[in-house]
Amino acid sequence: TTVKRLCALNNLTEKSIIGTWSYKQPGVKLTSSDTLSELAASAASSTIQSKLATYYTKVGIKAGACSFVFNEDGTFTSKFGQKSANGTYTFDATTYQLSLKYNSGLLNLGAIPAYAYMNGTNLQIVFPMDKLLTILTSLGSSIDSLSTITTLLKQYDSVKIGFEFSK
Repeated sequence: TTVKRLCALNNLTEKSIIGTWSYKQPGVKLTSSDTLSELAASAASSTIQSKLATYYTKVGIKAGACSFVFNEDGTFTSKFGQKSANGTYTFDATTYQLSLKYNSGLLNLGAIPAYAYMNGTNLQIVFPMDKLLTILTSLGSSIDSLSTITTLLKQYDSVKIGFEFSK
């Protein structure tokens, strides 16, 4: 299937996400059933990354101040600026599904569905747009301040935005 082929190309396993990942830049995954929109998605990603970087900085998400640590025992710690949280995670390499269950710290949000992809040697952790907005709001960002991006992203069937990390 297409998903299995993508996983082979992605080459991401549960073991490969273990470690300390430091924030590098916003992560964006856009897909559409419309071929023209799919081509435009590639061009739009860098524009969206640039706009997201501005909003992320406002809530403390920037290089050197944001990280994820995934442990072998299924626990994780995330840091966003001066705020940190921890919980447990599961990863399904066949679907890219990364389930983050926050259970302490600032982001006591319960389970948050995410997806993990490799972009070269970097790890992208992306979320459905509404879930990322929940995270950003809990960090102190206003949804109104993100309206430009949300308007732009509505043209895509599947919008996942988040973060890109390097080891």
